[in-house]
Amino acid sequence: MVKTVKIECGISFRLREAGSTKATPITCFVEFNGKPVVKIPTGGKILPSKWNPEKEKPVGGLKGLDHQEAKAISERVSFVRSVVETSYREHVSNFRSYPNKESFKQQVINVINGNGENRPEEEKADLSLLSYFEKQIRLSREGKRLIIKGPRKGLPYRENTILSYEGTLELLKDYIKTRKKKRLHFEDITMDFYHDIRSYMFEDSRFSLNYFGKVIKHIKLFMRESEEEKLHGSDIYRSKGFIKVEEDTDAVYNDIKQLEAIAAVDLTGHPGLINARDLYLQGGWTGLRFQDYSVLQEKARVVGNFIHIETEKTGVFVAIPILPAAREILERYREEDGTYRYPKPISNQKLNDYIKTIGKMAGLAHPVTISVPDGGKRVKITIPFHDAMGTHTARRSFATNMYKHYRLPAQTIMKITGHTTEANFFKYIRMTPEENAQFILDTVTERMALEKNNKK
Repeated sequence: MVKTVKIECGISFRLREAGSTKATPITCFVEFNGKPVVKIPTGGKILPSKWNPEKEKPVGGLKGLDHQEAKAISERVSFVRSVVETSYREHVSNFRSYPNKESFKQQVINVINGNGENRPEEEKADLSLLSYFEKQIRLSREGKRLIIKGPRKGLPYRENTILSYEGTLELLKDYIKTRKKKRLHFEDITMDFYHDIRSYMFEDSRFSLNYFGKVIKHIKLFMRESEEEKLHGSDIYRSKGFIKVEEDTDAVYNDIKQLEAIAAVDLTGHPGLINARDLYLQGGWTGLRFQDYSVLQEKARVVGNFIHIETEKTGVFVAIPILPAAREILERYREEDGTYRYPKPISNQKLNDYIKTIGKMAGLAHPVTISVPDGGKRVKITIPFHDAMGTHTARRSFATNMYKHYRLPAQTIMKITGHTTEANFFKYIRMTPEENAQFILDTVTERMALEKNNKK
């Protein structure tokens, strides 16, 4: 009896670690001719909270990835699916048999990574800016393109950075399609291009000014790297007018009394909210970013009065002083053997939702006016204070309170927050002109009183 060979194979996409709090690889599962299934790495990663396992695609909208990053991952998944389908059908059509699973897996991986035998010659010789973007993204993901300066010098780029590059690449592809261009050469990066893509992002697509700044930053980065490789001689991107712009945010912070009010809310019978509050307050009293204070169990080491941790964004090892409020939380999670369990990790979106609820229960409902991006401009809206709170409010609260309330030097606080310049630090903390003036007045008055007493 002749065995029937099916012309179609089963294809699905799953996360390697669906319960992880960090970005985890997306794996393609291919089924044909019984078990075992063929597992093919797609080269993409995503936070499980941003992935829809039923639809096998990223979550978009307010609770998901931004449009360009979601699109980049979706297109990556579609590309891998297409390669698998094409490779499988061609083999079955040519040989009337199922492919060898190990050989099939390697063939697909080669094509995905751009090493396939059928790669078009024009693609190999393509010297456009977009092809250079694609090459640098691939080298970054393979660990062959390394950071050349800063505290992580010599180390590979992190996945979040690579996803950001891919978001810019997808935006540039959309720009080319909308403007009906064939491609984007290095020599096309002129001031006319700068003004046109600014118009496209603000008037056509209504992106924020900060996102425009990120796109320009990536273009300047890859134009410089490609110029160093002598792929072009265009240097307009170095012009003072070709600038990476950014805007100040109106993000709020919790002062000491508000942090105490949050800590005092009776959450009996709500273990999820208790856990979320403890996570948030740890951020508020340590100055760590969400990606760090949400995974203390995995990364932190407590020695005496300090928390030692390698920060996710910068890769720098820091020692965080355990302040009394943070110590009180830690002690609730101390095991009998003296080790710490820490609050349970939850997703960024869940903590964002929970802290708004907790803030409301704490009575933080006074109106606050903030500005939100709208097509390159800022539009003022008024909302309850608790609705303006989010996971990042905790870290901003630490920096602002340490400077305003406890009057620590900016440079001392920056050792923990990771700000490299005082200019960026002072843009980050929340101080009104009146508060700044009062700060100077109080500090000088106290110093003069102290000097006067010393003379007696």
